[in-house]
Parts: sequence; structure tokens; C-alpha cells
Amino acid sequence: MLKRKAYVLLLIGLGFACEDILEEPDISNQTVTVFAPLEGSVINTNTVNFNWDTLEDVRSYRMQLAQPNFTNTVQLVIDSTFVLDSAGNVATRLQQSLLNGNYAWRIKALNGGFETPYTTNSFEVNGDENADITPPNTPMLAAPTNGTTQDNTTVDFSWTREDVPGSAELDSIFFFQEEALTTLISKDIGANKTYSATVTSGTYFWVVKAYDAAGNESANSEVFNFTIN
Repeated sequence: MLKRKAYVLLLIGLGFACEDILEEPDISNQTVTVFAPLEGSVINTNTVNFNWDTLEDVRSYRMQLAQPNFTNTVQLVIDSTFVLDSAGNVATRLQQSLLNGNYAWRIKALNGGFETPYTTNSFEVNGDENADITPPNTPMLAAPTNGTTQDNTTVDFSWTREDVPGSAELDSIFFFQEEALTTLISKDIGANKTYSATVTSGTYFWVVKAYDAAGNESANSEVFNFTIN
């Protein structure tokens, strides 16, 4: 029995040793093929779809978007890394709303030891010159305060959010069974950053999100909970 245990431990040890000496494939002589936007493209909408092809032996892609280009950059609009997930998938597309103007984007692939050179393309956005692409500010929850417990089944909700000039904005309030926000109980539209509801006993989790008439939306507010005895 002792000999068998030693044999198993030896195999495990050898397994770790082999894994430690694995090397990443050299991808430095490859390039990422992009599908859109291509060099010299003119996009006649303010919603731009970025698409690129996959490479083998890649763990992540780094994508950057500059205005007007990478030589005389006025603004670095995007600097994002897309990482391989646990299922072995990685994003190869991104949608972004942009104002009219000239842009350049570039992307490269990386693994643990190597990276490709950037693939760079310049393009122009020529959509609606009055396009509203600014999302509303994120709501800040005020009442009831997080963790509140009360006997009264009528609950008055309130939050704060500074309006952004432009398209009309509204707030939606959502109620869930759990903090993970997976089981939606109900939702409604607030008025003047307030809302009132009558609920049964139990614990509820609530969150507010803002939208505007141009189709932009804010991030979710914090998640607050309250309990009705």
C-alpha cells in the first residue's frame, strides 16, 4: 500500500513538472485580420461595429480607438482588453456609438509570452451631426436606505441623478428576489426620481436605471434591499 501511494504521488509530481515547462506558441509573426471598419471606410451612422477574426493560441485581444489618429491623438476613446473566458471563447466584435469625425482603431493578439503587431485602420463617421450619444448619469439611491426594515407595506422610493442636456430622460425601477438580480419581480417607471408601491411581507432588492429618448442608457445604480415584516 505504501508503494502504491508513492507511485501515485510520483505521477502527480511528473504531471506538474510537465505543465511547468509548457511554452506559449510564438504568434509574433502573425497579424489579426479585421473585417470592419476597414481602411478609408466612411460610416453613415453613428453606431459603429468593430469586427475582427480569431487567431489560434491567443489568450486576449487589445483594442484601441483614437480620435483622429494615433499620431496626433486628441482623445483615446477606447483602450480595452478582451480576455479568453473559461469556455475558451473570446469576443471578436464591439459596438460603439461615435460622434461624426475621423478615427483610427487598432488591435493586436496576445498570449502568455508573445503578441502580434497592431493591425491599424482609419475611418470616418458621417452620421447625424446632431446625434446624442451621451448616456444619462447613473442614479444614486436615497430611500429607503439599504437594509431598511419596516412594518408599513407602502414604500416610498427616491433617488438622485443630474440630468444630461439633450434628449429627454426617464428612470426605471426594478425589484428582484435576490441581490444577484436574476429573478425579476416587477418593474415600473419613476416620476421625478420617486416611486411609491405597496408590497407584501418579505425582503426585496431594488435598482434604478436611466434611459433617454436617443436610446442611451446609464449603468445600474447600486443594489439596495429592504424588508417588510
